[in-house]
Amino acid sequence: MKLKKFLADKIVNRTMEVIQLNVNVMDKEGIIISSSDANRINTFHEAARQVIASGEEIVLSAQESKKWTGTKPGINMPIFFEKEIVGVIGISGSPREVIPFGKAVRMMTELMLQQAYLTEQMVMEERSLSFLVQDIISGTLDPSPDVVQSRGELLGLDLSGPRSIVIVQLPQSGEWMENPYRRQWQSKMAACFHNPKQVCLSAVSHNRWIIVTDLRHCRNSHQATQYLTESALKLKNLLVPAFCDNLFITMGNHYVHIRELEYSFKEAQQTLRVLERFPDKGPICHFNDATLELMLIETPARSRQRAIQQILGNVVHHPELMDTLYALFASDLNLTIASQRLNIHRNTLLYRLERIESIIGKNPRCFADAFRIQLALEMHRLQSIGYFSQK
Repeated sequence: MKLKKFLADKIVNRTMEVIQLNVNVMDKEGIIISSSDANRINTFHEAARQVIASGEEIVLSAQESKKWTGTKPGINMPIFFEKEIVGVIGISGSPREVIPFGKAVRMMTELMLQQAYLTEQMVMEERSLSFLVQDIISGTLDPSPDVVQSRGELLGLDLSGPRSIVIVQLPQSGEWMENPYRRQWQSKMAACFHNPKQVCLSAVSHNRWIIVTDLRHCRNSHQATQYLTESALKLKNLLVPAFCDNLFITMGNHYVHIRELEYSFKEAQQTLRVLERFPDKGPICHFNDATLELMLIETPARSRQRAIQQILGNVVHHPELMDTLYALFASDLNLTIASQRLNIHRNTLLYRLERIESIIGKNPRCFADAFRIQLALEMHRLQSIGYFSQK
């Protein structure tokens, strides 16, 4: 590990806070790279060079310091990292004054080095994981399965077996993404899944996470979908107290091969579009539960208009009848619940449904007709809120 200047500055500042004495940090060449005395920075410290060579500390009196170039009275100690000397820390002052602080200062310095190294390793691992996730969702993984598997093993991941993509989109907020908040949230989010250590999380923007799940414990697609939904609910319960209800969690289908996960990502993306345009679906949705809405928003304009006209006809000009249809489908065709939603008598609801049938020639209570009516109704709703004009 190379002792860099920014870290040396941190060591000097922290040491001075504790002992309030002059401190120098020298690199392996004996050059002072940080000092409480700015005039000494970038000068040669001969005693430090000797410490590097011998691995032993040197204590200099006022008389002895005159024999060494660029030195002052005090103590100069080697800084070890992983049993290797990476630099020297010196405390200036009379030996009687500085020696009592020597062991503590050296220990504190080496602890700071260890912490800096671990932080750097975490950043590198996080960056490598982000690159891996990006390659997975973009379909740019290496064509060799062995290379992909080895890449995962370096990060402690077994990339064999079924996985899927989950997208978590939070409100526009920046603080949670800043260190150390990001890592804290990453750990908490991973814990919502069966095997957290095999879950890949990557922040792709300031408010969106991509999660590559591990589904090897699921026996079939039905169990996988159920598990993903349960995990999404855990994520929601974790995140809602911090970010309110304005969040979305979408899930793509599971795929056996890691190279196929780009399809799962596209499915989760498409499902996110659905939740943004269909708030009644709630904050959580699997791709398989968004098929109808996707069909609605991807139907060509001319086909949409023709379907609305042929299926709904003049009913679109009667707000009361349109509200009746919305209430009926929101109540899953349950007349009692629909009448309560509309705050009308059940007989009044039946009369309205008969009137609708007389206008369009289709019975809203018949499954086949209800399917067509609901499809046209949703097309009309999207059109009325200007969704299609935004495309």
